[in-house]
Amino acid sequence: MRLLSHLLAMSVVLAAVTIEAAPVYVQAGPGSFNHAALDLLADRNTDTYQRLYSGTPDDTYAAATNNNAWAFSALANSTIGGQLVPAIVNAMRNYQVTTLNAAVHMPIEMCVFGLNKTSKITHAASHPAALKQINRWLSAHQIKAKPVPEGTNEAARLVADGQFDQNTVAIGSCALQAVYPALTLREAGIQDNADNHTLFGLMKLEKRPHTISEDEARTALQQVVDQAHTQIKARTDSGKSVFSLIDKRLSQMQSVALFKAHKHKPIEDLSREVVVLSKALEQARQHCLGASSVKAFFQAQMDAAKAIQYRYRAQWLAEGIPSKTADLTHLRHTLNQLGSAILETLTAHLAQHGNLTPELAPAFHAALITDNLTDKDKQRLYQALQSVRRVENCQAAD
Repeated sequence: MRLLSHLLAMSVVLAAVTIEAAPVYVQAGPGSFNHAALDLLADRNTDTYQRLYSGTPDDTYAAATNNNAWAFSALANSTIGGQLVPAIVNAMRNYQVTTLNAAVHMPIEMCVFGLNKTSKITHAASHPAALKQINRWLSAHQIKAKPVPEGTNEAARLVADGQFDQNTVAIGSCALQAVYPALTLREAGIQDNADNHTLFGLMKLEKRPHTISEDEARTALQQVVDQAHTQIKARTDSGKSVFSLIDKRLSQMQSVALFKAHKHKPIEDLSREVVVLSKALEQARQHCLGASSVKAFFQAQMDAAKAIQYRYRAQWLAEGIPSKTADLTHLRHTLNQLGSAILETLTAHLAQHGNLTPELAPAFHAALITDNLTDKDKQRLYQALQSVRRVENCQAAD
């Protein structure tokens, strides 16, 4: 418990540590799920890590400890009994975490890669642990497993180099395609468990004075996992604060549409859009946010707002316009306040938790409950939102 208390006390300070120039020893190899998870972390912090792929957790932790560097590895997986990764538990018998800088909770999507798109698949090559997660797909297509103990990266390399016949595919992270461009994506999302997630951590470690038992190592790893979940929850809750304000702003569109319908006004008001964008850009400068990214996000918000209004108008053509009235002056004041609150809350999130990334997309979709907003509307909104960036070396206005 002393270790956990120390880690929790240091987490706020350590979250601001700049590690861009430091090497990071990464479990497994290029194209692995660790590779993909570190990509997410790099996007979050706009960092470029010096990646040193190190194979097993033991080798990764040893290299990081010996070089006083960062280690990045999996910690827990939702499909494993007890969720703790056995290889990490074993490594924890000899190493202990002194600093948990960041955590990534990533959905695991199994992808199928071959040399072409058309050949019949007879064999699937991958790490034995990965093959265990695609039993349904193997059985449904009568495909034989071809274990490659060296890992998913090695399986992909063998397929890419033509060391297997063209009927053999490699199974692993979708990040493999960036490493082996000769491979063709045949299929994605073939894992048995649709809710397969892995928790990863960016850590500093030290060698234990003596090897501890497996149960002690399991307890130590669980403490790190608990802290990682605490970090992730804080980041998710911060993101939800932004998402809630966006939803609240969009929820005003029914009243806006109602006013325009009663006054026989068109939905689109380009002069008003110019005013909204001008105000957003001024606030972006005050908050040290990138003007072009804020403009794109507010344009996406306005487009979604118009789409909602058009859908209400279409609905009222059949059902009749509700008799309830709306005050446009009051509505615009509310919308201006919400627009400002969105940028203020987003600025705070970016400063404390880094850029929005695909990790938080499910939370965004769940938070937007406004009627007449489609999934495509949400996708475009989140794509624009996660592109908003802080301006480096900028002094925010008071």
